[in-house]
Amino acid sequence: MTELLGRGKSFSAVTCYNDPVAAGALSVLSDNSIDVPGQISLIGFDDVLISRYLRPRLTTVRYPVVAMATQAAELALALANGQPLPEITNMFSPTLVRRHSVASINNALDQG
Repeated sequence: MTELLGRGKSFSAVTCYNDPVAAGALSVLSDNSIDVPGQISLIGFDDVLISRYLRPRLTTVRYPVVAMATQAAELALALANGQPLPEITNMFSPTLVRRHSVASINNALDQG
């Protein structure tokens, strides 16, 4: 985040690799007196515990980790037992967890 700010480029949002990276970005933005979400929106991934306790609370994307792990374990066991794998595609849908680190587009338009 420090390097990104140092480039002098204008941006309105940052999507981070995961929530801990977003927490670090939030810290750097705060240290540089940049208001989240007033000046820059910030989003993370994984919905780990820290995302609920940051200020502002972090908007994040939650993956269905239990369902994904269950399916992976079932496939691994089937392979280990020499069973044929099913001819299906597994689709897992993430969930957007809306908290307070992303500005509403309506608010952004109203502010100019």
